[in-house]
Amino acid sequence: MNVAVADTLTSAGSTGLDTANLQILEIISHHIFARDTSSKQTKEPSLRDDVIILPQAGIDALQQRMTTALGSRSHGIEMSIESSASDSFLQIAAHAIASTEKDIFVQASKEMTNKLSLAQAGTSGLAGIVFVIRGRIGKQKNRFLAVIKAELHDGFGTGEPGDTAVQYLAQLALTPTQRLYKVGLLLETTPVAPAKPAIYEPSNYRAFLFDHLITATESRSAAAYFYSSFLGMGIQKSSKKLTQDFYEICHNFIKEAPISGDEKWELREALRVELRSNSTIISAHSFATEHIESEDLRDSLLAHFEAKGFPKNAVNKDVEYVKSKLRRPRKLAFTSGVKVIIPADAAKDTVVVNESSESETTITIHGTCQEE
Repeated sequence: MNVAVADTLTSAGSTGLDTANLQILEIISHHIFARDTSSKQTKEPSLRDDVIILPQAGIDALQQRMTTALGSRSHGIEMSIESSASDSFLQIAAHAIASTEKDIFVQASKEMTNKLSLAQAGTSGLAGIVFVIRGRIGKQKNRFLAVIKAELHDGFGTGEPGDTAVQYLAQLALTPTQRLYKVGLLLETTPVAPAKPAIYEPSNYRAFLFDHLITATESRSAAAYFYSSFLGMGIQKSSKKLTQDFYEICHNFIKEAPISGDEKWELREALRVELRSNSTIISAHSFATEHIESEDLRDSLLAHFEAKGFPKNAVNKDVEYVKSKLRRPRKLAFTSGVKVIIPADAAKDTVVVNESSESETTITIHGTCQEE
């Protein structure tokens, strides 16, 4: 297939996937079917033996559409790779990425389609066309493999599967409002030969899910059969979700901690600064070590993180789900009814609590007083 580079300035989106210079090298389609409502049986997929040949205009349009979809700020999420068994999506996709042979790509696409058909067999998943795409993406031109499951609506699904696929692909590529329904993408980050024949290490890849049901703050609606049973990915361990968990676990611990109000304020401020910093990772251990002097309190916080199932190692930071909380102005409230509102982007020492007793608090505010 001819290769064209998508004419776009898009770079790393909210998922952390650099979508610049997307190139489609090969694409093939297969047809899967919904479970019969009466017999509860699933029809075997209809599989192709040849890649799809598109005119250059179609390639260009599809690359542009994929660039837009994969760079979506509201429908994409980076996933954790949960399954790396020999018959997993990871191994099949990685082998197809590493090979330049068309036959291996075609065979891999058939295996994936069969896996997807089995994964949705016990669900209400609709019939659809499975597009498997091999290509390169990003400034470094990393190799990737993507699987698109496009559900059939509005008359599609009649006629020969191959003709239907080309017809659907034309509409998908040329109609901006058409959705890419579900996309699983495996990105090769480090081209390393497998340690064993056809066994590839998950650490050399990143996994992404794009689903039109995902919104910027909600991921539970994404079809589990697609991302879990088929792709072998985990949605609860994505960077966005882990960052949200870090914030909520830490925030709730501070709220209930047996410490003074001043100490709680300082820890909440430290949490806010930590998440707003330029650091690309977060770590429960680092946060506790850097911001908590009491050894007992540090141990309690780390035990709290562990009890909630948060990873002990550092994780990638993505504040998309907690952005609004970090922007919210901070407030100091006093028993007398006085409140001090501190802008979210103010420096840490803009307001300093100097002393606090049962009846009064002394604070220092950097800035001159302006009466309203």
